[in-house]
Amino acid sequence: MGANTSALLSDEIDDISRDSKLTPSEVRRLYKRFQQLDRNRSGNLDADELRMIPELAMNPLMPRIVALFDSANFAQFVRTMAVFGRNGTKEAKTDFAFRVYDVDGDGYISSDDLREVLQMMVGADNLDQATTTRIVQKVIDDADTDGDQRISRDEFTLSLDLVDITARMTVSL
Repeated sequence: MGANTSALLSDEIDDISRDSKLTPSEVRRLYKRFQQLDRNRSGNLDADELRMIPELAMNPLMPRIVALFDSANFAQFVRTMAVFGRNGTKEAKTDFAFRVYDVDGDGYISSDDLREVLQMMVGADNLDQATTTRIVQKVIDDADTDGDQRISRDEFTLSLDLVDITARMTVSL
């Protein structure tokens, strides 16, 4: 499985299935999809290959999602995709969503992180700066329980308790 993606052995399927909590048939389907996407047969998916996923291409947060998947080998691809499967835990889905919003990767969602994600979602030219600032500040005010003007992973989790993230982040694999 190393550098090329020519064959997936039965033992590898079993190991990946066990680790990801996906069925062997789901792992095989993901492997076929991975091979289709890995056009240069490098064994890793680069940003251009990821952009070929139609469902991802339509998502306004595609740049963030691509950044989280970029250079993924098959095992990493499956681990990330398993988050979205029926057995993906609420904690794993919350962690993925947090990483989408934590653009700079510092473990907190800042106003700059929110602004960048908001602009991805609605288009940079579709909101004026004052409106963007008001929306970002409202989100910070609502979620920031300790008053440090940023959203921690715990604060993010508390704010997501109002949303059924498990249902919203589950897809058929």
